[in-house]
Amino acid sequence: MEVSTIAVSSCSFGPPVFGLAVSAPRTCCGRSPRSVLRRTAGNALERRARPGCKSFNNTGGKIMVGAVAGSLFGQQLGVRLGSGARWTASTWLDNSARVEADVPLSEAWALWSDQENVVNWMPWIAEVKVLKDQPNMSKWTLRYEAFGQNLEFSWLARLLKPIQNQKIHWRSVDGLANRGAVRFYPRGPTSCGVELTISYEVPDVLAPFASGVKPLVESILQGDLNRFAVYAKSQSAKKNATPK
Repeated sequence: MEVSTIAVSSCSFGPPVFGLAVSAPRTCCGRSPRSVLRRTAGNALERRARPGCKSFNNTGGKIMVGAVAGSLFGQQLGVRLGSGARWTASTWLDNSARVEADVPLSEAWALWSDQENVVNWMPWIAEVKVLKDQPNMSKWTLRYEAFGQNLEFSWLARLLKPIQNQKIHWRSVDGLANRGAVRFYPRGPTSCGVELTISYEVPDVLAPFASGVKPLVESILQGDLNRFAVYAKSQSAKKNATPK
């Protein structure tokens, strides 16, 4: 019987690529992961207890984002319900936030155009790597805490055709089912509005739960945009500083 093992550690584990081979778990603090989820050939998940280590403190918002991502993870693995029925129907849930940035629209656009920049204002995104041979493709790695566990997921995203100075958008092509868009609104020569929308696909059976945590998810996105506004302003100041 073939078994795929996904480590669920209170520190971190090697990022799985959904539908592909799952990497082996790493240890943390000199100990093995707290628990392991095992997927059998029948796609059922079972948890095996392992010794634990200290979990990191985190915000409730990040925990709820983790819960949403965890439900998506279950769908991608084809997890079966207790009745044995497979999740087949799904729903896209949108989460949005907006901010006014004290930088010219062109500068805000330039920062978002470089996808690897987003880690500077999205702390829950651990890394974004643009593929050298496919500049419209990038690998995203997400870390979050859920139920005392620190998890890490990776997925591939395709950058869709942008609308210059108006919209940058992307969609995952492998792994965690999600899509995103950043829209830009002119406010004047030195300011602009930025709107971020992140959408996740969840099984219909979990849609009510995911909808219930939408305010928490959007509060995290709002925090991301607030950090972006600060980061963009600091980068603009450096750019426009007069050399001594």
